Amino acid sequence: MFAVLPIISPIFIVIAIGFAAVKTELLPKSAVPGMGRFVLYFCLPALIFSTLAHTPIREVIEPLYLAAYGGGSLLAFALVFGLSRAFGSQTSAATLNALGSAICNSAFIGYPVLLQVFGTLPAAAFTMTLLVENLLIMPLTLMILELNRALAEGGSTRQVLINFVRRLFTQPILLGILAGLAFSLTGLTLPGVIDRSLEFLAEAAAGVALFVIGGSLVGTQIKGDRRAIAIITLAKLVLHPALVALMVWWLPPFDGQLQTIAILAAAMPMLSIYPVLAGHYVAGGRYAATLVVATLSSFLSLTVVLWLLF
Repeated sequence: MFAVLPIISPIFIVIAIGFAAVKTELLPKSAVPGMGRFVLYFCLPALIFSTLAHTPIREVIEPLYLAAYGGGSLLAFALVFGLSRAFGSQTSAATLNALGSAICNSAFIGYPVLLQVFGTLPAAAFTMTLLVENLLIMPLTLMILELNRALAEGGSTRQVLINFVRRLFTQPILLGILAGLAFSLTGLTLPGVIDRSLEFLAEAAAGVALFVIGGSLVGTQIKGDRRAIAIITLAKLVLHPALVALMVWWLPPFDGQLQTIAILAAAMPMLSIYPVLAGHYVAGGRYAATLVVATLSSFLSLTVVLWLLF
């Protein structure tokens, strides 16, 4: 197990630096959201677009990877949603519990981990992971939450669907994926100066993303239903990768590295905007606490997953 510590430690060291910078007020807490938007709106879309534009389209999509990662994620979502409802949670709370168990922080933690493990970004696996998260799990979550709200408030289902589609296709990461796939499909090439400019933005993604994670942890208290926090954390860090591993085992064999990445990707903690999204639909601060606990606990869980996989 100690052999994988040099892989995972640099990631959490940068997170710790971000935490220390904000904690000591060397960097104001108010600057962290802007840095996060810089990663989400500029660095990651540039990285994804540039990578896909240089990758043949047939090398990007592996149906069995999509089935394994998507199927395992859906199983985690459905299982946690069903159990939450069975134990008395309202639909919105059950949906957010399911989201926290089934969607990963691929942009801010998954990308740096893959980069650290493999040396270069596995473009196909990273892209397919983001496709599952942005075209399956997140849309499913938003659809349930918005329809539930519309039913409670007597709103229009038609307007909910219009807003849903509008929100879906204005996500910068999804737009980067679609544009990169279009360039790959058509065989177009970018002018050298544009290509190099995108590389500058892409190179900033990993370090800034991890720094933002650390800074965002400052000031967040572990409060709320601690039992629920522990259950969602375990579901995310243990159940989700276990179900993806089950899908990998059950499906016909496919590329070994992709099988490994599917399980590793599922082992990441939940996405950084989890408590922000939750705040739009339910009251209570336990979602921020869950994010903190899961992110800190992932140092141990990712170490174990890497040890088992490698």
